[in-house]
Amino acid sequence: MLLTQQLKQIPDHRKAKGKKYSLWVILLMSLIGSLCGYIGYRSLADFAKLHQEQLEELLELPPGKSTPSYSTFRRIAIEVEPQYLVKVFNVWALGTTPVLLNRLLSIDGKSIKCTSSGGNTRERNFTSLVSVYDDQAAGVVQLQIMQNKKQSEIGVAQNLISDLAKLPTGQTFSLDALHTQIATLQAIDTAGHHCLIAVKQNQPTLYRTIESTAQTQTAISHASVLDCSHGRSVERSVSVFAAPAELLTKWIGLKSVIMVHRIGTRAEKPFTETIYYLSSQSLSADRYMTLIRGHWAIENRLHWVQDVTFSEDYPPRLGGHAPVNWAIFFTWIVTLVRRAGIRTVPQALRLWANQVDDVFSFLV
Repeated sequence: MLLTQQLKQIPDHRKAKGKKYSLWVILLMSLIGSLCGYIGYRSLADFAKLHQEQLEELLELPPGKSTPSYSTFRRIAIEVEPQYLVKVFNVWALGTTPVLLNRLLSIDGKSIKCTSSGGNTRERNFTSLVSVYDDQAAGVVQLQIMQNKKQSEIGVAQNLISDLAKLPTGQTFSLDALHTQIATLQAIDTAGHHCLIAVKQNQPTLYRTIESTAQTQTAISHASVLDCSHGRSVERSVSVFAAPAELLTKWIGLKSVIMVHRIGTRAEKPFTETIYYLSSQSLSADRYMTLIRGHWAIENRLHWVQDVTFSEDYPPRLGGHAPVNWAIFFTWIVTLVRRAGIRTVPQALRLWANQVDDVFSFLV
């Protein structure tokens, strides 16, 4: 089993005396129990006791030993270094990911607010998880921890793109305006993939060039749609232009620039907004509209779920590495829910409640 093999490679920090179960067993019980709806240390202890015979059979454990207590699950979550769990997740995710062909892979980071230290000074630091996310088939396919004070999300995203070299070429990576960097486009182009990256005024020269193109050139393609959902009335239009010649020598692989214009009312207040994008493809406006909306799935169907469903920013399970390790477990849960095609995480947890054999089969 790929997951078991990887978990066994995590160093066990505990002393041998009094240790009843190997570290990999506790971690795998924690993951299986969480997928069965037992989220929390006392809940996991109840899960291990209730399903002891099944777990012994599935994990090939000697029968009859007393099951781990809640303090054992708690100590493991607090003390295990999160980078080991991230490595296990990444190997598992790539090793079990459905074949990805011409997918939209969105990259974005999410901070875990309860890990913040240093106040609002320049010494401030917090932990973020940067994810590569496919909403339609695979969930999170790669994950990396970032310490805000020590690393930039720009470099982390470039590393993640390189780490996905094994994926079939032709994927589309979508990123927000922070990643409007020549090196990022080059990394995507070198890997044989495509990019769709937002442009804002943090790149003033680039922004003005694209804005001028949209104002003076004729669009190759145009599409619009009226959105009246969630109490709003917004007309969203997308216009596609050929990339201007002055950008082509600097921005390797660039083919199109896209203008997205939104106008309407939200919360009964009028608004208007224009956003520009760079693309290494020449697609129709309808297709770009789908891709741009698809990028926001990483916010709506991953980060929002982690915040609201799992209270990741302000979790009840604090201390040591516990908030980050639980965030990684939650990423696992969301990934498996997306792969199963279940609409929401709460619905999946209801369906999987106490279904130990089924949950175990998802992980192998």
